[in-house]
Amino acid sequence: MDFLRFLYSKRFLKHLLGMIIIVSLLIWAVFFGLRIYTKHGVYYIVPDYTGKNIDEVMSVAESAKFNFVVLDSVFDINKAKGTVLHQDPFPNSKVKEDRKIYLTIVSTIPEKTSMPDLKFLTLRQAISTLESCGLKKGKIYYIPTFDADAVQQQLFNGKMIPAGTHLDKGSIIDLTVGIGSKGHGETKDTVAVHDSI
Repeated sequence: MDFLRFLYSKRFLKHLLGMIIIVSLLIWAVFFGLRIYTKHGVYYIVPDYTGKNIDEVMSVAESAKFNFVVLDSVFDINKAKGTVLHQDPFPNSKVKEDRKIYLTIVSTIPEKTSMPDLKFLTLRQAISTLESCGLKKGKIYYIPTFDADAVQQQLFNGKMIPAGTHLDKGSIIDLTVGIGSKGHGETKDTVAVHDSI
């Protein structure tokens, strides 16, 4: 009976009410502090970084709001080194400050490939083989030989290059091709040469 009388006493009810108020204030303070700490409702729009150089991306003032992580680098002969190919999150996404932006960029170190043996292949076969190895066709020089339309020499920077030599992908290879008995006229990317190179 004394315990029940105590529960309904003004003194207990006053203390209980005080505890409820204090706990409520603490809970409110914690949630309010978390909203400020996590910047609840504050978002930033992710710009489109694709096509830009990684150094340019890092130097932009708005980039200070994000953390950039180069996730992968891919060799692409048709794009400048260090160019951003892909980003995650995508452009125009809403993110919090300090969000990690994962980037895939064009490798700054070119991939290597082996020089194929093009000698005695037809010009069409040689060009196809070059492209499959990641190399580019340069100038075509025609020289007088009995072997019409067959590659006689493969040249890199003006010098003969043996098969198996390691080159950067995208390197330009010039070819000398037999003119045969019919002869060839000059085309846009063809140089007619009458002496052996």
